[in-house]
Amino acid sequence: MIKSIFTFTLGCAFCFSVFSQSNFKVYTPQASGPYALQNILQNLIGDGIILKNYSVSKTWSDEAYGYFEDSKSSLGMKKGLIMTTGGISGLCGKNTQTGMSNYAHSNERTHAVTGSSKFTSPSLENLLLKKQKTYDAVSIEMDVIPTADTLNFKYVFGSEEYDEYVGTAYNDAFAFFISGKNITGQENLAVVPGTNDPVSVNSINGGSQTNRKRSSNETFYVSNKNGEFGIEYDGLTKLMEIKKAVVPYETYHIILTIADVADNIMDSGVLLEGKSIVSYEKSYNVLFDKNKTELNEEYKNMLNALVKEYKEKTNSNISIIGHTDNEGDEELNKNLSCDRATQIKNYFISRGIAEKRLIVDCKGETQPSFDNTSEKGKTLNRRVEIKLLGNDNLYQVNKTKESGIAAEKSSIINNVPNPFAQNTSINMSILSTVKNAQVVITNLEGKQLKTVYVLERGNTNVNFESYNLVNGVYIANLICDGAICGSIKMILEK
Repeated sequence: MIKSIFTFTLGCAFCFSVFSQSNFKVYTPQASGPYALQNILQNLIGDGIILKNYSVSKTWSDEAYGYFEDSKSSLGMKKGLIMTTGGISGLCGKNTQTGMSNYAHSNERTHAVTGSSKFTSPSLENLLLKKQKTYDAVSIEMDVIPTADTLNFKYVFGSEEYDEYVGTAYNDAFAFFISGKNITGQENLAVVPGTNDPVSVNSINGGSQTNRKRSSNETFYVSNKNGEFGIEYDGLTKLMEIKKAVVPYETYHIILTIADVADNIMDSGVLLEGKSIVSYEKSYNVLFDKNKTELNEEYKNMLNALVKEYKEKTNSNISIIGHTDNEGDEELNKNLSCDRATQIKNYFISRGIAEKRLIVDCKGETQPSFDNTSEKGKTLNRRVEIKLLGNDNLYQVNKTKESGIAAEKSSIINNVPNPFAQNTSINMSILSTVKNAQVVITNLEGKQLKTVYVLERGNTNVNFESYNLVNGVYIANLICDGAICGSIKMILEK
């Protein structure tokens, strides 16, 4: 099958379009200021999470990632990180193209014809049937420390492959890889709820008349053919949620990856909600009757018990998120979810919980956790989620007591294990006075392979994975405020 190629390029620092139901803006990354990558990633981090370091392997497009805002919260999110296989500047505006390939690069035509294989994602390919080839991959990595026992995160996947190429090889996909304590190898958490299927064009869709394909997991899909979301993608998932049991105060390595599959045209992207990477201790659901906001008596005993417990944990915030089923008007459903969440908030306040600890959000019908095609699923979606969020104060207090803070100089200590087969931890000590710290990985010829920006001070570490590197010796250099403050040799033996 030969696909038509469309190109669309805008040379602007940001673009925006305003429609009756949306107001979507995107901002390209800057060297400093609010749209610097560090600040964009820090914006993803919510309660109970410490961001230790990060790195990016972006595609050939200079606009492969950036920052988005949606004042209407059309997708259930107001702001966050956006990653795309094309360029973000082409996304703003009503959906006017059936297939956009936004080549934000001078040799876009050459790239479109030849199909560069340089920017691939072997890890993503391993998740797909027949190990399909990937193109235009963009990956952002980070090490995080959860301070509670459940990691939580929210995103939306969108694509121009919808709906014409549903059921074909052009199965663009997104993955949220995690590794760390009590996790075997590298696990993908971006899956269709209740399955191990990665989130992709073929796993969540509304079907395809062109290919006579039935819908797949349609509860989690929304068409954008009419452009009501103010974004160019023809289709998107509903707001998806990731939950994973973790060990508090352990370091976990996260890789966010999106790629074109089978060819390098027709863009796909993922939008990651700001402040949505959180950790929490416990989660509870309060269900509501259809179109009702009154709190049922059966839940008051549970809420009273939570009040008693939460009063003792004064340093932890409480998340209260309202939801509805998909019946009725979307805007009315959002208001309904707000009214339900407010009921819980007011109940907690009336029982002595400080209002400043309560974080209220309204998702309406944008984030179903159950199948809305059944009455049981709709009943379970009429809910308010309550979560006791993690608290990083204890970690920060203990961190300041470490001897590494008071060390005479910053240094890179070692990497463990060494030799290593798949990944290794690079350990270092960085003075609190250091403003900018980086770990630069090179081969013996001096070719730079990866740069990790280190945000944590004192005794800290960086996770390095071998990916498709060949066996041999690699150098890790610690750069502190522009000067080398230590180097080590790492041996890769697979």
